[in-house]
Amino acid sequence: MVTLATLSLYLGTVLALPTALQPRQSWTIGWSSYELQDFGCKPIIFIFAKATFEPGNLGNTVGPPLSDGLKAAFGVENVATQGVDYYGFLETNFYPGGAPPWGIYDMQVLLSTAATCPNSKIVAGGYSQGAALTHRAIEALQPSVTDKIAAVVTFGDTQTLQDGGRIRGFPPERTLIICNVGDIVCTGTLYTYPVHYDYVKWVPTAVYFLAQKLLEDNAVRPWANGSFVFPNVTETAGGNKGGIGVEKERFAVMGGEPMGVPIGLGMGGLSERDAGVGTRGDGSSSE
Repeated sequence: MVTLATLSLYLGTVLALPTALQPRQSWTIGWSSYELQDFGCKPIIFIFAKATFEPGNLGNTVGPPLSDGLKAAFGVENVATQGVDYYGFLETNFYPGGAPPWGIYDMQVLLSTAATCPNSKIVAGGYSQGAALTHRAIEALQPSVTDKIAAVVTFGDTQTLQDGGRIRGFPPERTLIICNVGDIVCTGTLYTYPVHYDYVKWVPTAVYFLAQKLLEDNAVRPWANGSFVFPNVTETAGGNKGGIGVEKERFAVMGGEPMGVPIGLGMGGLSERDAGVGTRGDGSSSE
């Protein structure tokens, strides 16, 4: 049985990805992924919306490493990553709700399609404008679809203030909104500072959160027999046996929640912290 303790042990080694892949393995290569479209249902389906101006459908910042973090934790054959195809222009931030309707529709179609997979669990996320798109897509879904979404994580979320630090209609305890201190897009403005582009460092925290929620969901609604095979946790990238590595402390747990989250609005067990309000000055730009 997959447990949180087993996952914690395994996550100590996952950031050192293997140099030689086993047959049929597929890490996230490049800026796009269409694995739900190309390969169909997997035990875990990850839907992600990129930020403004990012290339591909996953972007070139938090999307790909977040995908690979899940694949490293649960096995590449167990995770299907699908990016949301939408044109994230500067102007599309000004649509009602902070995202373009065609992108919202595309993400809803992907999530609804994933929900038809009988033995799959869904996790989702978005960055910046993609976070707004995630809010708008999920809040309008049927309960039968949202019930199959184990967790959602957003970064530099432009709708943090507007939606009260949560995704409307979605359980707060299954939501993690990560905003750097000083990133004022989280306080209702679209002016960006360098801190808005510094979210890759929070990918391990996000991976842990999503993994924890997947395991919690599995405890209530287990994967069907034979549909999920947990990877061998005794092998590390260099062939070492049972190595934990220095990365384990990045996934340390306090009170059942990941440590080090700058802001965890809507995440059960964490107190809210101010995002930090800056004033427009040199180095700022409009999102």
